[in-house]
Amino acid sequence: MIIGPNGSGKSTLLKGLARKTGCDSGGWNRGNKPVDSVEDVDVDWDGYPVFYQDCYNNSEDSFIKQNFFIEYSHLRSTGEKRIGLINELINYIEDHFLTYKLKRNERPTLLLDEVDNHIGFPGQAVLWKDIFPLLIKKYQLIVSSHSVFPVLLKRNNNLRCDTIIQLYKDYSDLCVRELAEAVDYYNK
Repeated sequence: MIIGPNGSGKSTLLKGLARKTGCDSGGWNRGNKPVDSVEDVDVDWDGYPVFYQDCYNNSEDSFIKQNFFIEYSHLRSTGEKRIGLINELINYIEDHFLTYKLKRNERPTLLLDEVDNHIGFPGQAVLWKDIFPLLIKKYQLIVSSHSVFPVLLKRNNNLRCDTIIQLYKDYSDLCVRELAEAVDYYNK
């Protein structure tokens, strides 16, 4: 997990990884040549499939059909749209990859940039607590976020080892401190 405030470089890192693995326009890197013009980026890539999704910019157009919101008119608010899009993204990935046929070390990598953008606190809890642990069983995830949930739900055991990279000094401490203050305020 790559966490930090706006402007700290999260998207730049993921975009650099996507370019170096041939999927910088979004989607799978099927047959795409990696872009070598990314300066100062060295990537040790095993050649296995990589999927990139910028979940902030134009995500509606990049992995679902254009008339999705006409067919599913109940997904109108920004947060509801985002939850619907995440579900569609997961279905899209699952439909395009037979992970059960792969060895654990051959799992595809998913680069998801700000996948929890515009999702309220309860939705983020579901995403980080329920959805990501299921995806981690099938994929290697590299996710950027502003959220405190990766910090709160971090696991380090023999089944799962989360790595959290902070691009802003003490960002996770700041998030946890602000969350604690909000809880205290609510309890009063």
